[in-house]
Parts: sequence; C-alpha cells; structure tokens
Amino acid sequence: MHVISNNVAYIIRRINEIWGKSPGKKTLQKMVFLIEQKGIGLNYDYGLHFYGPYSAALDAATAFLSADGVVEFDYSGRSHRMSIADGYGVSSAGLSAMQEKEIDDIITRFRGRSPSELELLTTAIYAFNNLEDKTRESVINGVLKIKGAKYSPAEIRQALDDFAYFNKAFQ
Repeated sequence: MHVISNNVAYIIRRINEIWGKSPGKKTLQKMVFLIEQKGIGLNYDYGLHFYGPYSAALDAATAFLSADGVVEFDYSGRSHRMSIADGYGVSSAGLSAMQEKEIDDIITRFRGRSPSELELLTTAIYAFNNLEDKTRESVINGVLKIKGAKYSPAEIRQALDDFAYFNKAFQ
C-alpha cells in the first residue's frame, strides 16, 4: 500500500468515512472553505464563483491527485464524486492531532447538508467576510445580490444560524 501525506486527500477520505459517501467537487470546495473558516490554514485562496466560494488551486490539487492515481472520480451521477483509490493510504500533511479532530468535528457537523445548503452557508460567510457592514440584514442583502432569487431571505436567515460556530459575530 502506498501512503501519501496530502491534506486534500486526507479531507476527501475523512468525508467519505464520516458521511459514508464520496464528496462531489462542489461539496469538497465548500467543506475546505469551512475548514479554513474555522482557522485551519490550508492556504487555498477563494474567489466568488457561480456556486459560491471557489478555489482554483483546490480544483487543481484534486486534478493532480487524480492524475497521480490517488483520487478517483466517478462521473456517473450529477456530480463528480471523489474517493481515494484502492491501494492508497492517506495521512494529513503538517496538521496537528487537534486540527485533525477539528476537521472531523466540522465534517460531522455538516453531515447531511446538501451541496446547495453548503453553497448558501459559504456564500453568506464569504459576503460577511467582504462586507464593511457586518449586520445580519447586510449579509442577507449581500447574498441576495450575489445569488439572486436562488435562496429566499428565510433560507438565508436560517444559514446565518451557523455563524456563531465560525466565530462570526454580527454588529
């Protein structure tokens, strides 16, 4: 068995183990964003994309892992599901035991959330991080401006309930 130390592969494996299913590309993007918002520096820069915060470097990292045979993509459904290939073991690269536990806690907390729900939450956090006015209404209006009618104000308000977990305090 080949063992590699790679944080992206590690997170893919942990999502698969904790959720009992392979994450799609959109879900991985959102989970890594949330992990970074909890203060675990994985060094991925995010910009705003059609489906919310997106890191081209993270997308490239999964492509390189696939080219190396470590990550396998299943294109049979609506999303591109990722799993660690047979014959590979993965470990984190430079993360402490406490950070690994925090990653597990985040993955567990958001188990069962749809990619769309994760998109809404991460877009709201992205808006909060980039707005000068950190009020609840400002974030709701920011998400509405970014997403249009995709989410209702009530859905956005519900997503804001997770902000305390990420130490995001409204003014």
